[in-house]
Amino acid sequence: MDQHTSDARVADARALPDTDGGYDAALLLGPLYHLVRRADRLRALREAVRVTRPGGHVVAAAISRFAGPLDFAATGRLDEHLLDEARTLLTDGTNDLRTGFTHAYFHRVEEITDECLAAGLTDVVVHGVEGPAWPAAEAAAGGPAQDAVFAAALDLARLYSTEPALIGASAHLLAAGRVRPRQAVRRSGGG
Repeated sequence: MDQHTSDARVADARALPDTDGGYDAALLLGPLYHLVRRADRLRALREAVRVTRPGGHVVAAAISRFAGPLDFAATGRLDEHLLDEARTLLTDGTNDLRTGFTHAYFHRVEEITDECLAAGLTDVVVHGVEGPAWPAAEAAAGGPAQDAVFAAALDLARLYSTEPALIGASAHLLAAGRVRPRQAVRRSGGG
């Protein structure tokens, strides 16, 4: 694909139709949470690495393991069934379709980091997109303190976006890394 066009194609993130190193950056905004098997997520990440030039950037979105339960609690929807689902998510990561969201995988911060490193990225940084106070902003929506709580939540999201102890409290995660330089092939033997 010519890098100067704005064409779009439908493709499987696990088998991209693009050439090696043809892009300066790759964005995965959806595949990782719709691929529930680790092997499939690694294939998608490795494909993004393959089509990105050495030194280029790959950015991948994930949903936090804790997004659903925190949202349900903040909006007063956490019932016994959803509390059981929260317990299951702690070990499994696979969303229960009965919660109202599609079949999906929810990451822990260390999992998305590990998957990015295993796919060949370096300098991986994970950001918490909404920040740790997003449940408070959800709870305050429509109320008298809405604007003040939202502003405070936004300030904290900016301040703590990469704070390891708080990243997982954000509903969405954004992992960014660089593609390793391709290693020169060493030849041995006489000459």
